[in-house]
Amino acid sequence: MRDQPLSRAAIVTAARRIADADGLGAITLRRVAQELNTGQASLYRHITDRRELLTLLNDDLAQAFPVPTGGTPRERLLAQWLGAHRLLLEHPWAAKVIVDASSATESAIPFAEAAMATLAEAGLAPETAAHAYRATWHLLIGHVVNDHPLGHPGFDLDPAEHPALTAVRPYLISADPATEFEWALRRLLDGLFADHS
Repeated sequence: MRDQPLSRAAIVTAARRIADADGLGAITLRRVAQELNTGQASLYRHITDRRELLTLLNDDLAQAFPVPTGGTPRERLLAQWLGAHRLLLEHPWAAKVIVDASSATESAIPFAEAAMATLAEAGLAPETAAHAYRATWHLLIGHVVNDHPLGHPGFDLDPAEHPALTAVRPYLISADPATEFEWALRRLLDGLFADHS
């Protein structure tokens, strides 16, 4: 028996639980129906298909993206992008949904508008702010979806043949994702703010 009435919100919550536990590929309407103790046909009263469910998941995630207030523009940008990175690390499947343009959602607009407004407040012209936003967005997504910082952190190298890479390998594979992203984000902001101070 279900504990709550079937609704879009309940379906999205169940799908998120499945994705968090087993990845995006595990989300099927059959699996969601099982999670909710209902028949698959019952889901069709609330959603059309798996594509719509992924769009709803993206919408749910976008609403959770941080939009900080207070502090300096630099502090707000750091809080906003570090918060987005934390959210994506908590839901490793999420970046794959976000990068699919067919699941774009208007719920992401407040995040983008807040970042653009903060960049403008920091003195960047609209075109430069747009470049900065895209660069930061790509930095965020790249850090989340790329499992290997130099391309191949799990590779076994013969130290005699690859002394330079062998020497740095421990540093490449031991980096904490949050620390690594924060380092890169701070360097990006350093460059932006140095050019427009």
